[in-house]
Amino acid sequence: MKRDVYAYITTFVLLIAFGFSAFLIYSDNVLPFTTQATVKTTSVKVVPEVKGYIQELFVHEGQRVREGTPLFQIDPQPYEIEKKRAEATVKQVKSSWIKAQNYLRRVNLLSKRSSVSKEALDEAKSNEAIAYANYLSAQASLNLAQLNLDRTLVKAKEASIVTNLSFTKGMYASPSTTVVHLVKVDNQWIEADFTEKGLSALKHDQVVNIVYDAVPNKVFRGKIVSIDQAISSGLSNQNELGEITSETRWIRPQQKVRVRIIPEQKSENIVAGSRASVMVGDDSIISDGWMTLLSWLRFIY
Repeated sequence: MKRDVYAYITTFVLLIAFGFSAFLIYSDNVLPFTTQATVKTTSVKVVPEVKGYIQELFVHEGQRVREGTPLFQIDPQPYEIEKKRAEATVKQVKSSWIKAQNYLRRVNLLSKRSSVSKEALDEAKSNEAIAYANYLSAQASLNLAQLNLDRTLVKAKEASIVTNLSFTKGMYASPSTTVVHLVKVDNQWIEADFTEKGLSALKHDQVVNIVYDAVPNKVFRGKIVSIDQAISSGLSNQNELGEITSETRWIRPQQKVRVRIIPEQKSENIVAGSRASVMVGDDSIISDGWMTLLSWLRFIY
C-alpha cells in the first residue's frame, strides 16, 4: 500500500515537473513572460534661473502641485534695484533720443533752406541713430531686469509631486543648484526585459498581463507601445576594433530585449521603481490563469 502511495506521489511530482517544463518552453516561444519589469517615470530637476538666498518655500516634501503652483521665492530685492536702475537709464537715454530727434528736425528744415551744410545734416542723422540705438539697448536691459525679477518666483511647469526637497529658507541657490525634484506621476510606463526567443510574439499594441509586486491578487492590463531595435552589445562604434566576449559557462544566458509597456489602469500603490511581472496575453486562459496564480503568490513573496 505504501509503495502505491509513493508511486502516485512520484508520478504526480513528475507530471507537474514535465507540465511546468512544457509551459516554460511554450511561454518562451509563444507567450513571453518575464519578472524583470520596472515601473518608470520622468522627473524634473527644478533649477533657479537666477541666484540668491531663498526667501520663502511654498511647498513641502510629498506635496502634489499643479501647473503654475509657486515652489519657492528667491530674494527679489537685488533684482528690484536692478530694475529701477534700468528704468532710470531708459528715461535718460529716451530723453537724449528725443533731443536728438528734435535737433535732427531743425537741421533738416535748415538744410532745405540751404542754411546748414550737408555734413551737419549727416552728423545730426548719425547722432539720432546712435541715440535710438542706446534707447533700444537700455530698453532691452530693462526687459532683462524685469525677466530676472520674475524668475525669482519659481513655479511648477506641470502637475507633479515634490520629492527630495533638501533646501530650506535662507539657503543660497544658484543656476547650477537643484532645489526641488518634481516627479511626474501621470507619466508612468513599464520597461520589461524579455528573452529574444519571444521576439516573434512581441508586437506593437499587443495586450499584456501585469502583476505588480506591490499589489497582490490583482492582474492589470497593458499594451506594448515600443520594442527597442538595438541593445548596447549590438552597436558597433566606428574606428574601433572588434571586442570579443569570453564565455566560460556551458550554457550561456539568453539575450534580453527591452520592451516599453503602457498600463491601461494605474494604481495609487505604484511608485517609480516598483517591480512587476509581465506576460503576453492570448485568447486562451493560459496567460490569464498563470498571472492570476502569480498574483496570489505575491502575498507570500
